[in-house]
Amino acid sequence: MELWDLVDEKGNKVGKVINRGEIQPEGTYHVGVDVWIINSENKILLQKRSSKKRYDPNVWAMTGGSSFYGEIPVETIIRETKEELGVYLQKDNLRLVKKYAVGRVFLYVYLIRQDVDISEVVIQAEELSDVKWFSFEEAEEIYSKGQFMKNRWEYIRDIIKSELEK
Repeated sequence: MELWDLVDEKGNKVGKVINRGEIQPEGTYHVGVDVWIINSENKILLQKRSSKKRYDPNVWAMTGGSSFYGEIPVETIIRETKEELGVYLQKDNLRLVKKYAVGRVFLYVYLIRQDVDISEVVIQAEELSDVKWFSFEEAEEIYSKGQFMKNRWEYIRDIIKSELEK
């Protein structure tokens, strides 16, 4: 059983907790966290969601997931990256770059510069089917073809483009 804290449209806890899968009260959100991993070659690590995923199956996305009750966003993204890819992120290198509410999720979006050897990635099969490095232009192309998770790339692309130009 997964318990989620509920927050308002600004990310403030509202004092309610629900089980994953329960209907959230109107005007509340559960906390989600994304991380965009960029390597020293300015490529973006993306993962293809499993065909078994309820939402957005078989599309490319960043690493992410939902926060458990009592968990802070940075803990969530470290846990999710370890579970889904077998990769440990250095907490001190994570940068919070955006927060926004979309659908029923209040997202904390992190960016990290870290090299990851794809051959050492251990894919969590129930979550993912592939992992690959993409250039910005390749990520734009899969987005334009509708092969990207909804409500993600369009909210972060300008931040990533700026990061890659540094």
